[in-house]
Amino acid sequence: MGAGGVFFFATRSANEPATTATPESGDTSIIPTPEPTESPKPIDRSKVKIEIQNGTGITGEGAYLQGVLANLGYKNIKTANASNQDSTTTVVTFAKTLDAGAIDEIASKLEEVYKAVDTKTSSTITTDVLIVTGLRKGATAKPSASPTPKPTTTASPSASPTATATPTAIP
Repeated sequence: MGAGGVFFFATRSANEPATTATPESGDTSIIPTPEPTESPKPIDRSKVKIEIQNGTGITGEGAYLQGVLANLGYKNIKTANASNQDSTTTVVTFAKTLDAGAIDEIASKLEEVYKAVDTKTSSTITTDVLIVTGLRKGATAKPSASPTPKPTTTASPSASPTATATPTAIP
């Protein structure tokens, strides 16, 4: 029986598709060659416009994130301060037209760095990515400036000399 199988494979013509036996049935079947899949287009990071707004009030947070994204290859990055300086959650807004690969890459990096990340999309932002930073993992909020008591200058009552009667002898 084994020789018949060898004979079968040896006598097939060059035009016939290759067959293999499946262990369950002993039948032969055609194994299709997988079609090559299209690899994703590389992200053109030089064209992605990013604006980072420091929302924590902690000096250097915008510049820190600018460095993180520059290490990924993004170069067109502006930084500024957000109007709100006590954000704890990082909010990232992506333009609806931005490549999905860039969205995934930036969102993943933000989730690695920050405690909480809120992701949105918009068709009205003027940049490709707008990030308002919140607290990094392990960071604490910037202490708010509490007013310190100032010494006040108020007049305090002071003792004033009073006349006292001195007894005099009567003749």
